[in-house]
This record gives sequence, C-alpha cells and structure tokens, in this order.
Amino acid sequence: MNRTIRNTLTVAALLISQSVGRSAIAVGNDAAPPPVSIKSITISDTALHTRYKEAPFIFGTFSLTNHGVTDMLLRGITSPGCNSVTSNRSSQVAIQSPRQTYDIFQRMAVPHEGTLVFPISGYHLICHGLKVPYQPGNKLDFTFHFQDVGDVTASFTMQPIVEEKHVGP
Repeated sequence: MNRTIRNTLTVAALLISQSVGRSAIAVGNDAAPPPVSIKSITISDTALHTRYKEAPFIFGTFSLTNHGVTDMLLRGITSPGCNSVTSNRSSQVAIQSPRQTYDIFQRMAVPHEGTLVFPISGYHLICHGLKVPYQPGNKLDFTFHFQDVGDVTASFTMQPIVEEKHVGP
C-alpha cells in the first residue's frame, strides 16, 4: 500500500475512533435518566357519574398528567369507598364484575411530559360496590399507585345523576 493511502486510512481511523469515543461519552451521559418523582404527577378534572340512583357501580372521569421527563407505570387505582376499582370503555357493556374485563389501570404507561384523558365516552374508571351513598356534591378519594415512586390521592366529586332507564335483570 502506498504511503498516501496508508496515511489517509490512518487519519480516517483516528477520526472515526475519536468520533466513536465522543458518541460513547455522549451516550454515557444520556444513559442515566433523572430520578422519577411522584411530584411529577397531577390528577385533574375529576368527577363521578351515575345513570341511576341505585346503580351497583359509578363511573369516574379524570385527566392524568406526568410533568416529568421519565415515563411512569400506573399499577392500579383503589378507593376506600369502593369494593374494587377497574377500567371500562363506553363501547363495552357496563361491567358489573371486575373479573370480567382486562383492567388497563393495572399496567399503564404514563408518558413523560404527557396527559392522558379518561372521559365517560372512552376509557374511564368504575367503582364497583360503592360503600357510601351517591350524593351529588360529595367527594370520594381514589389512590393511584405508581410503580417505584409511590401513590397519589385525588378527590372525585359526585355529579348530578343523569337518569337512564335501567335495563336488565
């Protein structure tokens, strides 16, 4: 190999190794994400709804915002006023047993710098076995459990009853 080609290859190899070294350093700096904090989570626009006074379940609507720079994992929602809390989608038949459906709130990624909205017309929560009387204006607490970071509790306000004829057994 002639000297010019060898020198060119040597310079190219040096430039590539320096570039790779800088990339490795840059990747190394980006590899450790900042610690996640429960303070990054806000739950807003909370409301509870029912379609008839003696319903065995009530619907909860809310917005869930992760202000942080790291995704978080929701591992469930509980409430002392409910036997259990699960998810439902408005296009499904109202689920009266929490064992009849997959609960998206048991393993749901909450994207960083993002907001998830849970309206009555889409996915929302259902409180099965309401333990307190449904009284418009009253509040019921729900606790959102996040993996590795802790819990956030939000109060949901019971809304006026939107009457709907109960169909079924």
